Amino acid sequence: METADHHPRVSERRLNMRLMAYWQDLRGTESHAPIERFDPDAVADLWPHCFTIVPAPNPDKATFVHVGDMIAADSGLTTVGLVVSDIPVDTLLGRALHLVAEVLKVRYPIVDGGEFRDHLGRANLYRSILLPLTDGRGTVGLLVGGARCKVLPAEGQPSA
Repeated sequence: METADHHPRVSERRLNMRLMAYWQDLRGTESHAPIERFDPDAVADLWPHCFTIVPAPNPDKATFVHVGDMIAADSGLTTVGLVVSDIPVDTLLGRALHLVAEVLKVRYPIVDGGEFRDHLGRANLYRSILLPLTDGRGTVGLLVGGARCKVLPAEGQPSA
């Protein structure tokens, strides 16, 4: 786990770095990025790999507002309206959510990555990011997340 501080401005392809750069642009010279500046159309090509959740006093009860088609398909879930605790940890979305409480605490984006076995028993490499957006009072009112994964070849199978 690492907090994301730097962002390249030159044709970056990685989802987490592009979302971080967008968050940095939203916040400008402020310490936090305000919700009212967030525009999903500004990250339209990434949006299928993104999700948004509205925080709750108990982080496990944060509610999904948006789940992109690709992350929903990777996780085998239809999740809008569900809460964080409803998402199995052996899915891409489940892995991307395990730092919700930490992001709410530090109120700064966190990039994460690693390997996990999915609900089908396959090994996956993943990267994710969670970005807090604040309301007019400085409270985190929305979390924007993004995640991608790559299924690793089964043992004894050649990689693609």
